[in-house]
Amino acid sequence: MAWRDAKIRDLTAALSRVEKDLAAQRSGKADTPSFARYIYADRRINAHLGERNVPGRSNQIARKLRAYSFAQSHGVRIPQMLGLWERPEDIPWDDLPDHIVLKSHTGAASRGVFPLRRVDGRWTVVTRDEPIEPAEIVTQLAKLLQDGQVGGPFFGQELIGGGRDNTLPTEVRVFGFYGEVGMANVRRATSHGDNAGTKVRRFLEDGTAGPRHPLHDDAIVLPHIFEAAVDIGRRLSTRIQRPFVRIDFLDDDGEVVFGELTPRPGGPHYFGAEDDLRLGEIWERAQARVLNDVIDGSDYSLKFGDGPRELVIGDRPYLPDQGWLAP
Repeated sequence: MAWRDAKIRDLTAALSRVEKDLAAQRSGKADTPSFARYIYADRRINAHLGERNVPGRSNQIARKLRAYSFAQSHGVRIPQMLGLWERPEDIPWDDLPDHIVLKSHTGAASRGVFPLRRVDGRWTVVTRDEPIEPAEIVTQLAKLLQDGQVGGPFFGQELIGGGRDNTLPTEVRVFGFYGEVGMANVRRATSHGDNAGTKVRRFLEDGTAGPRHPLHDDAIVLPHIFEAAVDIGRRLSTRIQRPFVRIDFLDDDGEVVFGELTPRPGGPHYFGAEDDLRLGEIWERAQARVLNDVIDGSDYSLKFGDGPRELVIGDRPYLPDQGWLAP
C-alpha cells in the first residue's frame, strides 16, 4: 500500500508539471520557435502523406533493418543478427540461443519487441520472472501484424548485456538536429514495455543537467558511453536530411552499440518554456541547413557511408529492401 501511495504521489506531481508546461507552451507567441509545436506538426504532415498513399520519407528512416544497414555503413557497431523470418510462425524456437531479442522490421515504441532469455528450458521476458510460451509470443506478433502496428520481416538479434541480472542495457537517446545535438536522454528500463518501470534523466550535450523528464531519476549518472554516443549521434545526424531525428544507442559495458532511429518520438513533449524555445531554435537552424543542401542538389534520402551495407544474418548476407544476397 505504501508503494502504491508513493507511486500515485509521483504520478500526480508529474501530471501537474506536464499541465503547467503545456499551459506555458499554449500561451506562447505564434512567432516563437517551439520543439513541441514542430514535432506535432511533423506528425500531422506525415499523416497527410499517408492519406495520399505517399509513404513518408521519415518512415524509411524508422525501418529497423534499414537503420542498422545505415549505421553499419558509417562504422558504428550494431547488434549481432541471429535470424530472419517472414512470419512469426516461422521462428525456430528450439534453435534459438538462450538470450535473444525478437523484433519486427517496422513498429513504434516497444510493440513487436521481445527481449528473451531461456531459463531451465522455458522462455521469460527480460526484467520478468514468469514464463511465457512461444505460442503466446507468436500470437501477439501475428495480432500486431494483422492490425498494421508492426510489419515484417521478423528478426532476432543479440541481447546486449546478455540479460545480466535480468536487466536491460542503459540507453542514451541523442536528440540530433542535422549536425547539432540539443540534448540526450539517459534511460533505464526496469520492466520491459512498462513506462512505470522506466527512469530517465536528461543531459545537455556537454553532460550538464538538462530539462527535467516526467520519469526523472536523480540516481542516474552519466554512463561511460555518453560522450561517444553524443559524438556519433551528431555525426550520423548530418547524414539524415531531416531537421530532427532521435538516435538511440545501447551501453554494452562501456561500448557504444547502435539502437535505432526515431524520427518522431511518441508521447507528449514538455521541457519547460525555456528549453522548448531553445530546442525550437535549434530545429529551425537545422531546417535551414537541410533546405540549403536540397537547393544545392541533395535529396532527402539516407546518406550511407563507405562501409558495408549488407547485414550478416547467421552466416548469410542480407540487404534491406533487396533481400538475401549470394554468399
